[in-house]
Amino acid sequence: MRIVVDARVLSLPEVRGIASYLMEILRAWPDVHAGAQRDEFVLFTEDPIPDDRCCSSADVRVVQVPSIRGSRFRVWDWYCLPAALNTRGYDLLWTPANTSLPVGGLAQVCTIHDTIVQECLSPRSLFERFVQRVVFPYWARRYADRVITVSNFSAGRIAKVFGYKAEQITVVPNGATFAELCFDSPEVARVFLREKLGITLRYILAFGAESPWKNTQGVLDAFRLVAAVNPDIGLIIAGLQPRALPEFSGLVEALGLQERVTLLPFTDRTTRDALYQGAEVFLYPSLFEGFGLPPLEAMAAGTPVVASNAASIPEVVGDAAVLVNAREADEIADALLRVLESVEIRAALVDAGRRNIRRFTWGECAQRHRAVFAEMVDKRGPRKG
Repeated sequence: MRIVVDARVLSLPEVRGIASYLMEILRAWPDVHAGAQRDEFVLFTEDPIPDDRCCSSADVRVVQVPSIRGSRFRVWDWYCLPAALNTRGYDLLWTPANTSLPVGGLAQVCTIHDTIVQECLSPRSLFERFVQRVVFPYWARRYADRVITVSNFSAGRIAKVFGYKAEQITVVPNGATFAELCFDSPEVARVFLREKLGITLRYILAFGAESPWKNTQGVLDAFRLVAAVNPDIGLIIAGLQPRALPEFSGLVEALGLQERVTLLPFTDRTTRDALYQGAEVFLYPSLFEGFGLPPLEAMAAGTPVVASNAASIPEVVGDAAVLVNAREADEIADALLRVLESVEIRAALVDAGRRNIRRFTWGECAQRHRAVFAEMVDKRGPRKG
């Protein structure tokens, strides 16, 4: 198969969310059987993509298609890419970043991870609102032969919010990246953090963001209650956007917790591994997620998890986390204290977490993607050109 990919996410400065998903699918892409033609991915992008983000067992080629100078209103989406594809002999277009594109003449599969844009974001203008809530759902219904999504929760929301036929939605859970950890033990990870960041307290780890549904305010409210009971525990909130650090620093000071709370921006892989491995417990209080990889990464690091019972999160964590109503700070605090104070609960959660992560592999995820792609290509018939 010759698979065209809208790969613009791979050109962004930081590898997050969808970019990581696309890279993992490419890396885990199944080899074709002996004698068969190798699959080819053609990655279309506006800006250059680093070579180390394009690794795959399939053939990979990058095509840079510039947008019209000074253009606005998503001209690349509806004009530049469709024009570049017009006369080429491709089998399928894959749009992995929540948005189908107005390209006819070949099979199209769109991965829609969630409906956060439609249900949680406040558009900056009426035009953006129209694009997000009218145009994007229309493009999915009109051009996507199949939608792949990452959880049953997301499938239900896509069917409702996009008006997309439920029978044309395929649920393929993400894999989880469990590369060999950087540290031999939690103790070694804590030494690294003490030397690099000056962290000396035992700590709860959470990831933060300014987006309200990430519930960073709820983390701070819950930790205030925990700190009042347990004087020996700290809190680290990592992954904050630089523009959000002053706001959350102010909240920490207002709560009188500046000696107990560490706020960090996006961290490198080694530091992130150390944070996971060194934590007493990982807190994931998000109110809306299409999937949610961080709890699985924490489980892979051998760290117990307390997580929200909202959206897709119960599907992902199964029985391997303590689930809470993350809108209630006292419920979060009670769960954290139970885990912190009980060796038996922590050990049981760690064991359950190691079992749970076996359900999620990028190899199986990539194989299921290929099966969907092949099915759509077969329905369309042989390519032209």
